[in-house]
Formats: sequence, C-alpha cells, structure tokens
Amino acid sequence: MSDSPIQTALQAIDALDLEAVTSLFGPDATLATAFGESAAGREQIRDLLARFFAELRATEHHVSSEWNPDPGVWIAEMTGTYELRDFSRRGPYQRALILRTADGGIKEMRIYGAHELPLPEGGRPYLDVHGPHGWLPTL
Repeated sequence: MSDSPIQTALQAIDALDLEAVTSLFGPDATLATAFGESAAGREQIRDLLARFFAELRATEHHVSSEWNPDPGVWIAEMTGTYELRDFSRRGPYQRALILRTADGGIKEMRIYGAHELPLPEGGRPYLDVHGPHGWLPTL
C-alpha cells in the first residue's frame, strides 16, 4: 500500500533520516522495539532512533503483507536487513509491525522480531543484545 504510514516510516528509516522519521510521530507517541526498548514522546523516540542509527551504515526493509483493518490501524509483515558500521551484515530478520495513527501523526508503533535470543543468553539486557557475530538490530 503505497499511501500507508508504515511505508512512509520505513522509507525514512531506510534512508537513516532521523529528522524525517521523528517528524512522523505525534508529540505523545510511543515506540516499542523487538527487544523491549521503549520510548514515550517525540524526544525519547528521537533519542532511541539516534542510538539505533548510530550502529548502522544501511538498513533495508521489505514488506511482504500489509493490512489496514480499521481506520488508523496498520499491520505489516516484513523483513529487515542491516549493515553495521563495521560493514558486517545482519538478517534478513522477520518482523511484524503494528502502527496506530491519530491527527498528530503516528500515535503508537510496535515492532516484533523473530530472532530474539533466549533471556539468559549472556545475561545482557535486551537493549544491548549481541549474537555470535555482533550486535543484533532491534528495529
């Protein structure tokens, strides 16, 4: 769906355009990532995304299915592939994204992933998850 807010958000994310992504969120929006990171409000969302983008050279998302079951509710199945600053590649990882919109833009975005490590893996908190080949992207 070319006019979906999911497509718009993913295009800005794949461009690593922090300002463009942040501007899509309403002032009291929430964002939750696949590993339990969360942010409330545009400034916290900007900070979370800035940390995420700082690890990346590039990212690419491909939506395989997308639904708009109710006004303001969007759901997508997709894959995410990531190139880190050290030129290593991660993915493609399966993702599901649920997005709700309101008059001010994105009200809520939740991202779910299919490559989470077991909780005891390394004893690290989810916001600092590393696999055998390095950092695992959470968005």
